[in-house]
Amino acid sequence: MLQTFFEANQQILYFIYGQVYFVMAIAIALRPGTRSRLELARTLPLLALFGLTQALVEWGRVFIPIQATYTPLALVQLLRVAQLLILALSYAFLMAFGLQVLSPRRLPPPVTRWFPWVLYLVWGGLLLLIWVLLPDRLDRLLTIGDVSCRYLLALPGGVLSAWGLRRQSERVIRPLKEPRIYDFLRLGGIAIAGYTILAGLIVPPAPFFPASWLNEARVAALLGGIPIAALRACFGSILAYAILRALDVFHLETERWIEEMERAQALAEDRERISRELHDGTIQSIYAAGLMLEDVRQSLNEDVERARVQLDRVMHSLNQTIRDIRNYIFDLRQDEMVTDLEEGVRQLLKDFRVNTLVEVNYHVEGKGPPPLRPEQTRHIIQIVREALSNVARHARARRVDVRLRYGENQLTLRIADDGVGFPVTGVGEGGRGLRNMRERAQLLYGALVVEGEPGRGVTVALTVPYEKP
Repeated sequence: MLQTFFEANQQILYFIYGQVYFVMAIAIALRPGTRSRLELARTLPLLALFGLTQALVEWGRVFIPIQATYTPLALVQLLRVAQLLILALSYAFLMAFGLQVLSPRRLPPPVTRWFPWVLYLVWGGLLLLIWVLLPDRLDRLLTIGDVSCRYLLALPGGVLSAWGLRRQSERVIRPLKEPRIYDFLRLGGIAIAGYTILAGLIVPPAPFFPASWLNEARVAALLGGIPIAALRACFGSILAYAILRALDVFHLETERWIEEMERAQALAEDRERISRELHDGTIQSIYAAGLMLEDVRQSLNEDVERARVQLDRVMHSLNQTIRDIRNYIFDLRQDEMVTDLEEGVRQLLKDFRVNTLVEVNYHVEGKGPPPLRPEQTRHIIQIVREALSNVARHARARRVDVRLRYGENQLTLRIADDGVGFPVTGVGEGGRGLRNMRERAQLLYGALVVEGEPGRGVTVALTVPYEKP
């Protein structure tokens, strides 16, 4: 029953078999891991070539008999010889894949790289010699060539490939902690192992051992008429499916690379942000404390009282530095919670007035802007904080005027004090605070203008577009 079914649908079976391998070859060729860092990526083109040549061989089993009905015998014989050469070539690709997937180095040694092709040429030379000796026995020549290329190329190539896929799954995929891809790659190795038994060990009948004893006809009879070609098609389908699903590893690699780049970028941004937030004064205070401690060490044996006074100064300086850093961390946490710019500025001014007793005038003009991104709000709040900090430290001002104006496409923030001021020519060479404000304005795609004259206070004007230009 089964034998009758398979015999009736043999051509369809061969066509589907070829289609399976063709789809696998195309999928591998179009994979996204062209520049992958995984070792598996450099070997997959060989597996794709194996699939492509296998597809051509199986389709040849369908179309050559059709050609034989109206094509000259010589051309049909030439097609059968070409089919055999392509079959052996496919097994050479399989062996090359197995050898290279086992190679731990980026470029395998010459022996590994050329060994399959040397075997292929040796096989072809022996086949040519047999044809010279037996020119009138083409059928026997094709049988010997078919069986010998399976023993010489398919069997060792399949064993190496199955072993190589298993090794790749253990060494490369398992550390990625992706059990689904790991299982599919191991399934691919099992499928190649099954294919190796059916294509490299169970061969067409031939008048020599072991093909005369272990062959497709005898095994098919033991299986109740199921042809070996059908079993090979099943294992080929499993291999194609497993490889197609295992190709997700390249998507995974790309995603992890993007995540790694995003983490690196976030880390760089955090470093830059901390560099902006921490003033030069913090580093200078720690450095000065170190110098004073050095002086204390030299004074201990000569003037203990002087050393005690210097230690008090060091402790005071370090305590102030600790307070500055603590305030900085608290301000960062506070900024993360601020989502409304107008309210955030109002809270800053309230704290500023309580801590400095400086009179503050706050005016808001225009309608509210489109919702600002949290990053925009955070940068603007920090610019206001920096400007108020400069007023408290250096301006000796009695009044600060703050105006927030919402325009049609941008907002303008103006902070003016009536303090001692400073020359405009020194603004570009100011401390870290002014540089921080300018850098934040650039991140906002805005503009920061600082104006000041001795005795007439300082005005800081910030313009920020709602959208990126």
